[in-house]
Amino acid sequence: MVTYGGDEVNALVLDVGSTWTRAGYAGEDTPKAIFPSSYGVIETESTEPNSQNGHDQPEAADPDTEMTDARTPNGDAAAKAEDAATSGPKKVRKYYIGDGEVNTWRQNMEIRNPLKDGLVEDWEGFEEIWKSAFHQRLRIDPTEHPLLCTEPAWNPSEKREKLVELAFETFNFPAFYLAKDAVMSAFSVGRATALVLDSGGSTTSAIPVYDGLVLKRGILRQPIGGNVVSAQIMEELKRSLDYSVTPQYLIGEKEATDPGQPPKFKAKDRPNTTDSFHQLQQERAIHEFKETVCQVAETPYDEDVLAARPQKPFEFPDGFNNTFGIERFRATELLFQPRSYLTKPGTEGAYGATFTQQQIDASLGIHQLIFNSICGCDIDLRPLLFNNVVVTGGNTLFPGFVERLNYELPGLAPGSKIKIHAAGTSTDRRCSSWLGGSILASLGTFHQLWISKAEYEESGASIVESKCF
Repeated sequence: MVTYGGDEVNALVLDVGSTWTRAGYAGEDTPKAIFPSSYGVIETESTEPNSQNGHDQPEAADPDTEMTDARTPNGDAAAKAEDAATSGPKKVRKYYIGDGEVNTWRQNMEIRNPLKDGLVEDWEGFEEIWKSAFHQRLRIDPTEHPLLCTEPAWNPSEKREKLVELAFETFNFPAFYLAKDAVMSAFSVGRATALVLDSGGSTTSAIPVYDGLVLKRGILRQPIGGNVVSAQIMEELKRSLDYSVTPQYLIGEKEATDPGQPPKFKAKDRPNTTDSFHQLQQERAIHEFKETVCQVAETPYDEDVLAARPQKPFEFPDGFNNTFGIERFRATELLFQPRSYLTKPGTEGAYGATFTQQQIDASLGIHQLIFNSICGCDIDLRPLLFNNVVVTGGNTLFPGFVERLNYELPGLAPGSKIKIHAAGTSTDRRCSSWLGGSILASLGTFHQLWISKAEYEESGASIVESKCF
């Protein structure tokens, strides 16, 4: 039995999302470190012949014991060519991880995200995020702390096993546990049974949880989240105001302009800027626009009614400013009516709103996603789930979001008692899965659930399937 957890050893909790990574100590109410999951990377060629990935290679062995290629006495021509290729210049990658690092302009710096659809695709970049979290942010020795890590409910077995291998083989954690992020979000508001709606940067999902276990047949998800909202806003600004967002890193000097007039500024010379970095900086400006101006209509979208609502002013980094009325409601309406408000195929602009007509036709509003997920569960559980709808993720922080759900859901399920649980603070809403992991890993009774290093060495990575449900 593993004796980690509780008050004996402070466990670590790590939650890597599509937009933000959260890391900290179990038992605390907020993460110690929150930084972007996207990272910068610059690839260069090493000039040292005996260098690979920036680390010196061992010196050649003694000539008396040096081995030659077994294919011929001196190695054939193909082997020599292969040796020459491998001993030539190596690609060296330098990573920049963290809010300040990734948003600082550098020549030829590409911006990448290790996750796609919530699943790890770039394991090398994912490992660098772990290194940054433990070594630079928390400044701990991984061999002295057990680790609880969250995962999406649809994570396949091979990726789960690779996470276990990463924890034990690369970082040498003494104990490890893999928890479903939806279950952790339910725990964060004191619920073991709930329907968890998580709307983040890349994905919106509805996941039923019963007694701490995910009901897999009720899992619904779609690739519509904050990134799509940002892309639609940039399209709308270009179409209606003929304005393209100029990020802060390009602004040298700017002059004040009247509302709606073209911006007047001097651009900085930024040679060899990558498209991915430029797009990230545009998204930062749009993210501020979303937080400041955008709102969800509390009742079904009606332009005539919403046009009478007060307008809000906003100024972009280059000095362009305007007042926004109906536009601030239209941008978020795609969360509830994606079929009507997603950019149609054939009319995509330069900002990545690339949905096929089939994807648009199959998309669901958030209220419909919740309803369909609950209806996919056993009929006896449906009243419990309707009465425990937990909302989490950055998109649920739009003003009017919870009110709109409270309006839409009773219309889909008349007669059902519906209760929506939403954390009061923005930090709790953004970090709910981390907070649930912090609560779970700090329980004294949880210590028997850890996968120990000894158990891993005895059973292999497949032990995760029997110990982490």
